[in-house]
Amino acid sequence: MLLKFVTRFAVILFAVIALTAIGIHFFFSSNTTTFWIMMMPIILGIPIVASVVLATDEELSAV
Repeated sequence: MLLKFVTRFAVILFAVIALTAIGIHFFFSSNTTTFWIMMMPIILGIPIVASVVLATDEELSAV
């Protein structure tokens, strides 16, 4: 069950990073290093919160 949780987290993280990269590429100038640094808490926070909210008791109690 932990594998399902980790897989879901990785998929959500990859999707958020990809969408953010596409958005930054098309909507901001080429000098976007500062914007990436400011977006990192959001990029990492969304998958963490989504994975925890979507987790079931079975996934979290499998030790």
